[in-house]
Amino acid sequence: MHSEMTEHQQEVCQTLSPTGRRLFGLIEFDDKEQMLLEIRKSVVGLVALLLAGASFIIFVFIVAYFINLSMSNGLLSSAGGHGGAIFGGAFVISGLIAIGILLSAIVFVNDVIFITNEKIAQVLYKNVITRKVSQLSIGDVQDVTVSQNGIFARIFNYGTLVIETAGEQDNYIFTYVPRPTHASKVIITAHEDYVAHYGN
Repeated sequence: MHSEMTEHQQEVCQTLSPTGRRLFGLIEFDDKEQMLLEIRKSVVGLVALLLAGASFIIFVFIVAYFINLSMSNGLLSSAGGHGGAIFGGAFVISGLIAIGILLSAIVFVNDVIFITNEKIAQVLYKNVITRKVSQLSIGDVQDVTVSQNGIFARIFNYGTLVIETAGEQDNYIFTYVPRPTHASKVIITAHEDYVAHYGN
């Protein structure tokens, strides 16, 4: 992919994260464009996802333990010897949860937004095999909203970035954005510069 890029594109590509470099070829980027910001989701969201998965797995084994205990005490059944089947089922369920969490984590870390002086390009994965690439002229930005809900969002400085667009195109919504206020300022400044240069 890099061999097909111009020298300017290769230079810009080298400033991106490894994920950004891999996805850079999906967007249109000409030699007059300047990369202003690459937005990747905060690691806090990934940690929350992994903790939720671990909690579900622990819960499955706790339930399996109490079911086995109840059965061995004759509370649920007079038949014994079900411990192996119960915990075997718990392992299967936990394995499925772990696979689901792994796939969700892959989707999470591959989402990216590129902000240039001409456009906003968003690469979002719906699942591990389906992705959506959207590109919006920076001049079509109507408004940018930042929301930081909860104490953790304030402590770790992440939030949701909503980019309202002109026309019929859907708004861009990106969660777990690190330093969301900074990102919004970059977008607004780029929009104002674009309008000053090209007009509405």
